Amino acid sequence: MQLTEHLYWYPWQGRANNCNSILLKGKQTILFDPGHIYNELNENCLDQLIRDMSADGIKIDDVDLILCTHGHPDHVEAVGTIREQNGARFAVHSNDEFILDAILKHYAAQKGRELPSLKPDYYLEEGKLDLGPVNSQGDQIEVLHTPGHSPGCVCFFLPEHKTLVSGDTIFEGSIGRADLPGGDMHTLGQSVEKLSRLEGVELLLPGHMGHVTGETAVKQNFDQIKRFFF
Repeated sequence: MQLTEHLYWYPWQGRANNCNSILLKGKQTILFDPGHIYNELNENCLDQLIRDMSADGIKIDDVDLILCTHGHPDHVEAVGTIREQNGARFAVHSNDEFILDAILKHYAAQKGRELPSLKPDYYLEEGKLDLGPVNSQGDQIEVLHTPGHSPGCVCFFLPEHKTLVSGDTIFEGSIGRADLPGGDMHTLGQSVEKLSRLEGVELLLPGHMGHVTGETAVKQNFDQIKRFFF
């Protein structure tokens, strides 16, 4: 679903778990969190994403760069398959590399075959992402390290679109769980507080559930979550 001239939103609508995906089509075509290949109910998540993108006139071969908010399988499992097909580059925070290694081992044990490589081409760090010369096609991205759900969780602020891609750090009315390996509730609270101080966010695109639209609604969402959880 196209949200703006350059921004597309692909919410997961299946029965079992998978993440929402976001696509930024500027000078480069950037896919955030491509999700599972198949989930626990054997729903073909990647095929559904490819169909949804195709309905917007975008081919999976068009993707130049894959950015993941963190390393959990419902956000990154499809990365290697997409890279094998189109040669896209992949980046995630280095603190979640241990999760990527665990995914590969678990997949091989469960399926009896290896998952395509999840080795990142780059590691994400806090700050502005270097995507080449500044242009007018919406490619400016700021990386915010927001651990708590996992050690390497990041969020992406797209200033030209006044949009925050929040992964599993913060949802519409809720937060990501902190009881998985490397998670920590106190740290997650600090990350939510950090994100709440961002100015000019008019669109919140989380890894699960619906999106939040409007600067006032985004601020109210942060306030509600801080009061309820922290």
